[in-house]
Amino acid sequence: MSLSIRPWAGPADTVDMARLASRLWPHGPHPGGLGWSVAIGQFARRAAVARDGEQVVGWAGTSPGEVVVQADPRHPAAADLLLHWAVDAEGSGTPALVVWDGDRSMAHAATAAGFVADTSARGTVVGMMRRAAHEDPGLPPGYRVRPTEPGEHAARVDAHRAAWRPIDLPWAPAFRPDATADQTSRFTLAHYIAVRHTWLYDGRLDLVVEAPDGTLAASCLGWWDPATLVAEIEPLGVVPPHRHMGLAGALCLAVSGTVAEWGGRALFINTGPRPDYPAPAAAYARVGFQVVPRGRWHHRRAAVDRA
Repeated sequence: MSLSIRPWAGPADTVDMARLASRLWPHGPHPGGLGWSVAIGQFARRAAVARDGEQVVGWAGTSPGEVVVQADPRHPAAADLLLHWAVDAEGSGTPALVVWDGDRSMAHAATAAGFVADTSARGTVVGMMRRAAHEDPGLPPGYRVRPTEPGEHAARVDAHRAAWRPIDLPWAPAFRPDATADQTSRFTLAHYIAVRHTWLYDGRLDLVVEAPDGTLAASCLGWWDPATLVAEIEPLGVVPPHRHMGLAGALCLAVSGTVAEWGGRALFINTGPRPDYPAPAAAYARVGFQVVPRGRWHHRRAAVDRA
């Protein structure tokens, strides 16, 4: 074995990382959401990939106070190597790490590196899933779901930005953050173009809801992975004046119908019930998504001498 590690070097590495995520699903992120986060610059402050010869066998990323690692269990040394790299790169003595259910090699590496599982309820990492099937989306009169059309990329970006303006997000009243009116979404046309060049992007699942006046009321991306027969929805947003009309559920059911037509078995959304931000999970539950446990947070108690 010629195992080596090097810094993330661009889109080709992202494709290899996503392909590995697909092979290891559900023991890790969905490859669609992984690609989305890298394309919009939200994946990690620093990232690296591990290779055995020419094959990518793992990857890692760091953000303040957190590290993320995925390694092929057939290469257990990659988990140890990447986790040590991530802890060193993060620079904190007590970072957090998700260990996915069923990932024994990462669980072993985490224990060896001084990580301890958070056994409390808040230590559980969850997602939401539903079966892929044809169902009536039940749109309000005059609204329609359709793919994004050529020539409306700017409008598509504007709809996303309006849906994700921090001050307008549907926070629970007791948890509303100190957002200001001048804060906006970070999503730009350049981000959208990068997303459209991401592995697994399919324009047929780049959906919008058109309002009766022709403006865009909501949008979502479905990431169909034919290898796993599971699609992820990431992201989904509704423009504030059009909320509480069932548009989020309608977009989910539109993706569900298309995925079912393509032979898919399930839809996944990387979220769950949150007391500070309850609206998304509640909307997804209304159209059949159920909460599923996926892993557990681990916290590093102290720096460990690798020797």
